[in-house]
Amino acid sequence: MKIPRLRITGFSTALYATWFFVDDLALLLDCGDGACAGLLEKSRKVRTIAISHSDRDHLGGLAQFLQVNVRDAGLPVVLHPRDCDSFPRLERFLHEFDRFHLDRGDANCWQGVGPGSEIDLGKAGCHLVPFSNRHIDSEPDQIKSLSYRVVQQNHHLKERFQGCSSQEIAALREKLGDDEVIDREWETLLVYSADTPIEPPSFWGTTRLLIHESTFLHTEDARMRTQDLRHSALDQVIPMAVELEPEVLLLSHFSTRYSRAEIRSAIARECQRCRPRFPVHALFPGELRRDILAEAPEWSP
Repeated sequence: MKIPRLRITGFSTALYATWFFVDDLALLLDCGDGACAGLLEKSRKVRTIAISHSDRDHLGGLAQFLQVNVRDAGLPVVLHPRDCDSFPRLERFLHEFDRFHLDRGDANCWQGVGPGSEIDLGKAGCHLVPFSNRHIDSEPDQIKSLSYRVVQQNHHLKERFQGCSSQEIAALREKLGDDEVIDREWETLLVYSADTPIEPPSFWGTTRLLIHESTFLHTEDARMRTQDLRHSALDQVIPMAVELEPEVLLLSHFSTRYSRAEIRSAIARECQRCRPRFPVHALFPGELRRDILAEAPEWSP
């Protein structure tokens, strides 16, 4: 089953809180302050919480989220960068602090992940694939900050068998095996950059949706605050995305130093300059939005 348009609820404001709930996949990307209150009863749907790194604006809502939503079935699973010591410490603290709710054997399952990990989301053949980014300085063999991609395996009947009846196909699969009858290919539905300096398009790879941070509007703003090696600027993200050509771009993690009018003006200016051939959505500072991609974008080709 191919998911048509992902339903995404989110809040993302640099320094304060970031989280995105992908409804179709029961997936929460980061868990900043307010995630539980923002989702209310929908928070019970979350099966997987994927934390990108240990900055508090990306995990400040985790204690409340688990207190309300932990289940005996080992859900939700909490994924985190495998070499960041802060997460085992936080897990131990939360079990001690909130033992009545959280101390149920494997009631909540914390897993350190990194490149090479692949997590089955249990929805429509989708998997979550973490990969390291450069937001946090670390040794070459250490994984302390992650971006995530969601991939889906699609199945297609091999060309030479197209036109066969369902009974004939069933017989062929029984005789030859699935691999001789069915082609399998992976499609990237979503890439979540989390906090990151700008990277070339090849770093992200082909994707239908790119959720990318744009903490700063201008590269010079980031450099003046010595943040250009940790965060991205809008005037870097739009040109990079134009090369990458996702189906949709969602900009997030803007700094509160910019007003909504300033952000809108900067998006319009960069889109006029670069002419992206895809819609560009933006999540403004302090704004909680539901089903973001169903709303009118800031830019439409």
